[in-house]
Amino acid sequence: MKLNWKQRFGVVSGNVFEFYDIAVYAAISPYITKIFEQQGISEGGILVWIIFALRFLLRPLGGIVVGKIADEHGRKQALIFTSTLTGIATLLMACLPVEFFGQYIIFAFLILQMAQAFSFGGEYPTIINYLLENTADKEQSRISSMIVASSIVGVIISVVVVEILNLTLTGEEMQQYGWRIPLFIGAVNIAMSFWFRMRLPQLKVATVKREFSWSLFTNIFVIAMVGGVVFYIQNLSSNIINDQLHIEHFSLYNALCLFVLLIGTGWLTDKFSHSRQMFQVGLLGAVLLFVPSYYLLNNGQLVVQLGALFVISLISALILGNLATMLFKEANSQTLPLGLGYNVALSIFGGLSPLIVQALSSQSVTYVGFYAALAALPALVFHRAKLLQA
Repeated sequence: MKLNWKQRFGVVSGNVFEFYDIAVYAAISPYITKIFEQQGISEGGILVWIIFALRFLLRPLGGIVVGKIADEHGRKQALIFTSTLTGIATLLMACLPVEFFGQYIIFAFLILQMAQAFSFGGEYPTIINYLLENTADKEQSRISSMIVASSIVGVIISVVVVEILNLTLTGEEMQQYGWRIPLFIGAVNIAMSFWFRMRLPQLKVATVKREFSWSLFTNIFVIAMVGGVVFYIQNLSSNIINDQLHIEHFSLYNALCLFVLLIGTGWLTDKFSHSRQMFQVGLLGAVLLFVPSYYLLNNGQLVVQLGALFVISLISALILGNLATMLFKEANSQTLPLGLGYNVALSIFGGLSPLIVQALSSQSVTYVGFYAALAALPALVFHRAKLLQA
């Protein structure tokens, strides 16, 4: 059975809602920092991002558990499970009694963030296989782009919601209760995701058997590594970068630019090229152009900065827009090895990227370009070898 586009949008709508819940943590991080400091915890700003990094430790376990559910009981059941778990964790976070926990509030946030990470560790690989297993090659790049674009929509919504609240409420009101509102909205969103996914068809799971091997794990890891670095620099680290740039509404412009380019490059790839070739173009562009582009982003006039942002976003769109297809083809329809390789890479390069960006950008935003270019280099070498074999 082949999914129609309405059903495909239903699948990725859940990804929008779940990634909103992940991204909103970054959006309200200044208020969480203040909460920590009010409870007598020093270095609250650093601890916020340490929690963000530690939450990724549970992603590989989530990839294994949810991947096993997906492969043995169906993709639909796995997606319903992830929606339920994420929704509960988000609701509990919104209701946290800060004064009751005192200094232990950091552990409450950490546990609930880890629950979300466990869920999302299985969410993304399951979505990839559910959407791409019964899809023609000429549609794969559009669907791959749509998966990542849905994540960015979640980021954009989180930024917009918090911006509206900042304009509506005073700083004191935001600190007292306003930071909870985006989390309550996230819990409602997940309930909607649950409803959408209950109505999805149960597709037949591919019966491809392939023994786990370190080469398979390494291939998936290398692909996911560059995707994780590029995505988390472009989205959840944009506020950190803008501490040096001071461009008004930079995070929103950044996310919108990437979203539009993802949709455009996905359509163009399906019409005129193929995913593997365009993925390699993106990797080559990252290695050659990220460093000078980040340099201009840091040192140019506003027009030059916006041009550099466009180049960075275009390269990122070529990589991220074809990432899901590359992972799917490498994993050969198996959710478990895909979930393990993808989430180990994300645990390292996704969770640590905001901390790395914070350290590098404090010296110069140009160093962030070096970090992103280095992350793309192994994948470029790997895919060049793949193309030569083909």
